[in-house]
Amino acid sequence: MPIFGIDISHHQGSFDVERAAREGIDFFIFKATEGSGFTDSRFAENVAKARKTGKPFAAYHYQRSGISAAAQVAHIKKVVSRDIPVIPDVETNSGGVALTRDIVSRLRSAGYSVPLLYLPRWYWQQLGSPSLAGLPPLWSSRYPDNEVGDIRDEYADVPAHYWDGYGGLRVVVLQFTSSARVAGRSPIDGNAFRGTLAQLRALFHSTGGGGAPSTPQQEDIMPVKLPMGTHAQSFQIPEGASKLAINCPHGEMKIKALLFVGNGYPSGKEPDGLPKFDFKGNPTPDGGKTIHRLRPWRVEIPKGATSGALYYEYPKPDSRYEYYGSLDFVY
Repeated sequence: MPIFGIDISHHQGSFDVERAAREGIDFFIFKATEGSGFTDSRFAENVAKARKTGKPFAAYHYQRSGISAAAQVAHIKKVVSRDIPVIPDVETNSGGVALTRDIVSRLRSAGYSVPLLYLPRWYWQQLGSPSLAGLPPLWSSRYPDNEVGDIRDEYADVPAHYWDGYGGLRVVVLQFTSSARVAGRSPIDGNAFRGTLAQLRALFHSTGGGGAPSTPQQEDIMPVKLPMGTHAQSFQIPEGASKLAINCPHGEMKIKALLFVGNGYPSGKEPDGLPKFDFKGNPTPDGGKTIHRLRPWRVEIPKGATSGALYYEYPKPDSRYEYYGSLDFVY
């Protein structure tokens, strides 16, 4: 089952983004700009609401023919902050792919992530089915019907071939309905992404070119720093992570215990009635697992675990520098 998102603009008025997130909508795409002068009146409001949810979101810009790429990107820069991914929307009255390539290039040079290209198959064919090689992967659209329904029920009617790519690019996000019911509102555009939330976050903040997103090797967050000394370090497990990689750059780090918390963890109780956690690295004759410099210890994350704690001792290797170990997530 994919994860689901919606795209909205001022046409939906004041939309309850936070309620949509609570109902299981995992990503949002908001209209920001059009051409060189139009700004969506709800964009700033929608972004502020999305930031509160913690869910990934992006902006889209409606490309207009007859207006230079430089002018359109200059307008985007006035409205969209650089931490927000920008998706060109190329359809009726948008002109050709050459303009799109220029806009994408200028956006990336200005420091924006351009993770997707909204260019429906029908418009691509109208342009003469040109090569799209080198452009971002596709956000395509195709609807099996126009009946209003729950977004998940609507997706059940989508044939597999709707995901077929074109122009040399793959379809990575599919707008499969314009008639979803979300947060008590309809009709709403519904979208699907066949991957994990961690993969979508990585895609939205990527800087590469076309093709399908690869499975990220690391979440787009900083590793957990492990300072020297004897500590208990708690951590949250990002969605999609499969392993922990615990590393020390110099000397040795002794892991006293590693525990996981989540669905099924802890399991059972100790004789004194306290929760019985599943520990890794303890007990052993030397009191735990020893990690040597630049040789990470990789540990499988149990299914259902959402957080954990690491008990460790990291003596200072020498007096020259202040070192830190790290706890990284592997996908």
